[in-house]
Amino acid sequence: MDKSPRWRASAAPLKIINVDTDMVIPKQYLKTIKAHRPWQGAVLEQRYKDDGSENPDFILNKPAYRNAKILVAGDNFGCGSSREHAPWALLDFGIRCVISTSFGISSTTTASRTAFCRSASPQDDLDKLFDDANAAPMRH
Repeated sequence: MDKSPRWRASAAPLKIINVDTDMVIPKQYLKTIKAHRPWQGAVLEQRYKDDGSENPDFILNKPAYRNAKILVAGDNFGCGSSREHAPWALLDFGIRCVISTSFGISSTTTASRTAFCRSASPQDDLDKLFDDANAAPMRH
């Protein structure tokens, strides 16, 4: 049996359901079918205001979560159209794992071809993870 790597990382609570691939990486950042550092577009609509300034209310812009490696996400993460760019963008942004109750088929397919981790969890367990991430963000 292969040993799974162990690492310690902070988790950010992204309590949004149906985060689709367009939300993760907007279409204007899809310039190639190869990984090309699309992180600057990751969760663009949520990260920035219309004037281009950072949205201080978005969880990944808050100081305690800027270095989060894990997203605790709402149900059906990664739904929508299939695009490899979504896990690439999250990986390049620094997110290594998403924990949710379920994942869209595109997320399942594309994540299996990358070094991106996803983990399905029962709702009760996910609620505890949301509480933990909200109560005690780690700073690395």
